[in-house]
Amino acid sequence: MLIANMSPRTMAKTTDTGWLSHALVEDEEAYEVEGYDADHSKQFWSWSQPHKGNFAFPVHLMASAQFHKEVVPPTGKTIAMVDCGHSENHPHIADSVLRIADLVILHMSPTAGDWERIVEPEDATPFKDILARSAPLRATGRKPETWVLLNRTVANAGSTGYYREEMAKEGYNVFTTVIPRSERLADSIGAPVEGAAKTAFGSLVTEMKKRGLLPVGEQEAGR
Repeated sequence: MLIANMSPRTMAKTTDTGWLSHALVEDEEAYEVEGYDADHSKQFWSWSQPHKGNFAFPVHLMASAQFHKEVVPPTGKTIAMVDCGHSENHPHIADSVLRIADLVILHMSPTAGDWERIVEPEDATPFKDILARSAPLRATGRKPETWVLLNRTVANAGSTGYYREEMAKEGYNVFTTVIPRSERLADSIGAPVEGAAKTAFGSLVTEMKKRGLLPVGEQEAGR
């Protein structure tokens, strides 16, 4: 399957993508990950290189409006993790990735700024409309399933619950798992990722499996 990690602007998307990718690899299902950097910043790809993060899986450069023609979503327990270019600035890349995405994870901090960029941007297309316009171009004729991942959250802060409800009112699915504000995560780009399955990203993988968003073995599926 192909998971598109998306956001209108900088919302910790690349950091989340790197850690979630490693949590998938470390999970008991032993997922295989194939990374794609569909962002002109090349940050996901750069992080994966031997002199930096030295990822155990490849990350390919693919910031292209032809993404949907050049990439074939894998099957089985291989997950294509795509760090997609910002939809505000690179709509042609976002549109191309959405044509073949099996799942979209919309990365968002529980702040007024992030909510506005997603729902009511001043001079850009609302993310819901970006998803909707992909439907006629997809094999299913429907927009891809989309879940919001709240990140940079603060323990016991009311903003997390508030924006969870606001996004639900907008018709979005929102993960129960949240990614806390953390210096370890904030400063992790450019360094190896270790123990991802023991962090909130491991909990996210577990939630995704329980919700049927990831392929699982027969034993796991029967639980």
